[in-house]
Amino acid sequence: MKTNDRAIWEIIKDIFTYINYIFLSRERRLSSNISLVKEKYWFRKLSERNLNIYLVIEEDKELKDYLSSRKKVRKLLRDKNERQNFKKWLETKTII
Repeated sequence: MKTNDRAIWEIIKDIFTYINYIFLSRERRLSSNISLVKEKYWFRKLSERNLNIYLVIEEDKELKDYLSSRKKVRKLLRDKNERQNFKKWLETKTII
């Protein structure tokens, strides 16, 4: 029974987190999503090779739009092909 209660609590918590996320400003969503991406090893390696990566993200509307999307960032975090495409896309916008 305890595991069911725990599962229900996790679902409720996820729902409230998502509702809160929906009402965040675009900048807050961007910041939140970039924080998630920053935690990943592959992104840390990219940022070590190119210190201007955050400046490029801040100045590029397409990158900001992409990283402001919860759906796109979730796919980026879990899909290897999406990561490879994202890295190539960054290469076209920066010199990595």
